[in-house]
Amino acid sequence: MDLDKNLYKNSPFTIKKLNGRGGSFLVVPVDKGEVFSREMFSDDHVMFQNAALEFANNRIRPVYKDLNVMNSELSKELFKEVGQLGFLGVDIPKKYGGLDLDKTTSCIILDSLSCGKSASFMVTLSAHTGIGSLPLIWYGNEDQNKKYLSKIASGEYMACFALTEPNAGSDAMAGTTTASLNEEGTHYILNGQKIYCTNGSWSDVCITFAKVDGKHYTAFIIDKGCEGWIVGSEEKKMGIKGSSTCTFFFEDCKVPVENVIGKVGEGGPVAFNVLYAGRYKLGATTAAGCKFTIEGAYEFAKERYQFNRSITQFDMIKNKFANMIVRTWESDALVYMTSGSIDKAISDYSKDDPDYYVHVQKIIEDHAIEASICKVACSESLAYIVDEGVQVLGGAGFIEEYDMACIYRDERINRIFEGTNEVNRLIISGYTLKKAILEELPIRDLISSIPDIWYQNIDYEDKCVNEEANIVEFSRNCLGYFLNELINIYGQDLKNEQWIIEPLSNCIIAFCIMDTGVKKFKNIDS
Repeated sequence: MDLDKNLYKNSPFTIKKLNGRGGSFLVVPVDKGEVFSREMFSDDHVMFQNAALEFANNRIRPVYKDLNVMNSELSKELFKEVGQLGFLGVDIPKKYGGLDLDKTTSCIILDSLSCGKSASFMVTLSAHTGIGSLPLIWYGNEDQNKKYLSKIASGEYMACFALTEPNAGSDAMAGTTTASLNEEGTHYILNGQKIYCTNGSWSDVCITFAKVDGKHYTAFIIDKGCEGWIVGSEEKKMGIKGSSTCTFFFEDCKVPVENVIGKVGEGGPVAFNVLYAGRYKLGATTAAGCKFTIEGAYEFAKERYQFNRSITQFDMIKNKFANMIVRTWESDALVYMTSGSIDKAISDYSKDDPDYYVHVQKIIEDHAIEASICKVACSESLAYIVDEGVQVLGGAGFIEEYDMACIYRDERINRIFEGTNEVNRLIISGYTLKKAILEELPIRDLISSIPDIWYQNIDYEDKCVNEEANIVEFSRNCLGYFLNELINIYGQDLKNEQWIIEPLSNCIIAFCIMDTGVKKFKNIDS
């Protein structure tokens, strides 16, 4: 296939225009496209990676078992040490005490700190640096940011995010927490309940949401100075037992009017846009979890002898490790492909632009497909690898004395965090449909250029993966044809046909892994 003569014939799109565009993997052939990967890390990336790995190995890993149970003193101590290293402020502007670095660096730090083997501690950090602080970074005004961000960056304050209610989970806008302005016009009075609040009992500042006058969904900052913010007891969880999770009760909670984020009624974008970043970051931590899970399974397997030899010598066990390693490699590739594409798009804007963070959040939303793919694929890879890890350990995998039982429990939440994997599959197909119908990507051109013979013998520059490259292009044609048929049959109603949306999303995820994997070989060769 000749991209310039076929795919973009009569199209305003060019390869250059697609660099940094969300969903571009759907239309850019392997012989024309590039992806970012760890092989392209800069010297600064490597410096932060080494610093985070050193902290993980020297401070977190020696006490990871102590962090597997509720240990607030130790968790807060390490949390503040991470803040002193600057890792809590990677996304925060320098004028508020942060480092204001690229999204790849934020993934590298989470990836590297995860080597400390404490899922609970990583949950605490991720909630703080992601959904706990991004609403302020992206939507907060100057006064709000001066008051809170420097303390969030240093670790003096721990942040949290309170969105879910007893009857409003994935359908967050159905929440019933209310806010009404007092007679003096100085405070909003919040009444309601939020559940599953990560960092809940440890947090000093919280981003939450309520309907002003029962109808205008609005974001608020609450802190310990807000009378009527009542923190419930710690939840008794299946896993991540060393993290704080509790219920918040707002009983005539007095929130100053200056603590409204954005404008009244603009809570929806604040609530949902920050979740996109949380999804690819969850991909980073779960991909890292795959690595230390394999490490633990291998260390056991090589010392476990049956029939006078290590079980690592048995073909079925070798096959398990091979599949585990492949899934981990794929997950790592997806994370840095996504962060690199986002960074590429953000680099077009100056940080001095007063609308810089408006551009940032729009670019991250534009990568909603990739973010959700990271979340789904990486969390499900970890689930697969942990389950296989238990199998490798055999009976020992079921015993609490060994790490695998704890990892097994800790892993399960990842398919629920940051929107369930079912919701994220809806997002993957929904945004693909949107980009096709609104022609945000040249998907129509892709479909119209599908040749009569789908298998096109392209001459890929890397002869070692030439056959794989041709298979990817065959699969791209298959996916384009499949999507076209569904649009012709269902039109925009396709988004409501969940029995079709799920397998369509699975096809898109699988294709993204294939496309990313082959494109990454250019970086490996160089």
